[in-house]
Amino acid sequence: MRRIYKVIGQIAPYKNSLTDILRYSGMHDISSLEFSGFMLLYSTILGASSFLIGFLFFGIEIGLWVCVGCFMGFQGLMYVILALVMDSRTKQIEEVLADALQLMSANVRAGMTLDRAIWLSARPEFGPLEKEIKLFGREVLGGISMVKAIRNMKNRVNSDLLNRTLILMEEGLRSGGEMAKLLDETSSDIRKIRMMKKEVKSNVVMYSMFIMFASVLGAPLLFAVSVYFIEMIGGFWADKAPQDTSQFSSGFIKMTGPQVEVADMVLFSIASIALTTFFGAIMIGLIQTGKSKRGLKYVPFLTGAGLGMFFLVRTVITSLLGGMLGF
Repeated sequence: MRRIYKVIGQIAPYKNSLTDILRYSGMHDISSLEFSGFMLLYSTILGASSFLIGFLFFGIEIGLWVCVGCFMGFQGLMYVILALVMDSRTKQIEEVLADALQLMSANVRAGMTLDRAIWLSARPEFGPLEKEIKLFGREVLGGISMVKAIRNMKNRVNSDLLNRTLILMEEGLRSGGEMAKLLDETSSDIRKIRMMKKEVKSNVVMYSMFIMFASVLGAPLLFAVSVYFIEMIGGFWADKAPQDTSQFSSGFIKMTGPQVEVADMVLFSIASIALTTFFGAIMIGLIQTGKSKRGLKYVPFLTGAGLGMFFLVRTVITSLLGGMLGF
């Protein structure tokens, strides 16, 4: 099956762009050709199946739109999943980096060489960092210099914090500095940075809550009221307006029926709520962590909550005011 993926992946226009994100996600054994072929094959199958269903039930035009939406949606979903995996791996490494550096420093102070100190600092509780440390040790044992092994580790992890730490270690190796002290001070600085990030995150909680309130409650409420207003005006015009619309005209004033259909307004509301919650989640991730992609994990929850609130408020308004006003 991998051979099929590689053949299909040759025609994928995005095959080269997946190389870095797969490496940063820890998928070293999967080539970009295989994954791009997997994406292209199954998105094509999904698109063709959705086109057939849409064509049979709704016609060729709707079928084409559904086909394009499913094709692009599947590939977008794969990119989002890879981005979330990469970001989660980076976050796990950054959280345990200070502890790993402190353990390396303790090993160096105990009389070990630096390569052995790094190798023995690999612990299961370090998660992805344990695998990177073991890979570093295997490269050094295989004859690669420590500087080269450090550069290889930088290329496998998309973390500015780890990259800066590895640059300091590389400079320490070149200059022959006291590595135990360097590792201790770096570990202490990383802990201070993490504390500062936690303080900043706690200070911006109100901004995140405001964005969540506006996208999940405010926007759906306003759209639900707007839809009901259009529905009410349309019902009034259809039931009570005279056939001769000249009675509603006087001089420069001319009254006409609503030009917007209720179904079109509902579709517009759903699309607007989906966009609002998507960008709201991106802003929350940017405010809390400084990285917009970390807000992608909130998109399904905010979008689902926003659409659920829209339909709930619309149902409540229709049931309460519809009987009172006779619509």
